Amino acid sequence: MSTSNRFKAFFDWVDGEEWCAKTPDEVIARQKKAPVRRPTYELDSYRRFRRLNQAVGALFCITLAVVLTLVVVSFPPFGDPANPANNEVPARYIERGIEETGSANLVGGMILSYRVFDTFGESSVLFLAATCVTMLLRRDRNNTTSRDLRELRSDDRADRKDKDIVLRTVVLLLLPVSVMVGFYVMLFGHLSPGGGFSGGSILGGGLILYSRTFGSGSVRKFFNEHLYHLVKVVCLMCYGLILVYYVFTGSNGLDNHIWLGIPGNIISSGIIMPINVLVGFEVACTIYAFYALFSEGEM
Repeated sequence: MSTSNRFKAFFDWVDGEEWCAKTPDEVIARQKKAPVRRPTYELDSYRRFRRLNQAVGALFCITLAVVLTLVVVSFPPFGDPANPANNEVPARYIERGIEETGSANLVGGMILSYRVFDTFGESSVLFLAATCVTMLLRRDRNNTTSRDLRELRSDDRADRKDKDIVLRTVVLLLLPVSVMVGFYVMLFGHLSPGGGFSGGSILGGGLILYSRTFGSGSVRKFFNEHLYHLVKVVCLMCYGLILVYYVFTGSNGLDNHIWLGIPGNIISSGIIMPINVLVGFEVACTIYAFYALFSEGEM
């Protein structure tokens, strides 16, 4: 198979073509039953390509396993006082963390103040991952037929109709608790264990539970694709603006007007509390987007 044909095969697969998902025998059987409506590829070249792909994948996995094993073996003994991790950096976090961040939760203060760039990178990765999944799995004219649409509508009606009354009642009782706990974990992440990632996971799980019980159409009544994109973009942009201001003032010796408050109070810790909320919404949207796109191809 030539290089141009390989690229064409890849783009066909992205657009929803089925030949890559078929075995060689199934390809032959399909060609005998019906005329070919898309470009065909030489069967021998396809078999060679599959064998090469499997060999490269196996080699990569073995190499990665060996490298990770060597890294783990080379770690210093756990708890040794001479370990390089026991230096002035964690000592600064422990000794002056509350004073400099206003966060009673030292882990939250470290992640969202001293190392806020890392968390912003993680949030950006979630944003890009959700964007890539949307590009590959979102239903469009290239990968969806009228038959697919009819089946999806039928499945959605069945989800709304056939669920047991006990399941519906339990979910209606659990969902408010799930939402309340998710917001609590986000809002109190600077005071106790928790934060945006764990709180957002709880909210996203609640959306998935509601969708599985009452159907995705019920979720779209209050959380549709337009709102999803709006929340994800606005949260990441606000996070970036807060981070730019915080880092710019700190690195240039300027006055920082973000009030740290009194450690232990709800309104305290400067940028940590709003960032926890922004990250929580980002994570909740990403988790539900993965579920919705993988199951139905739309939000």
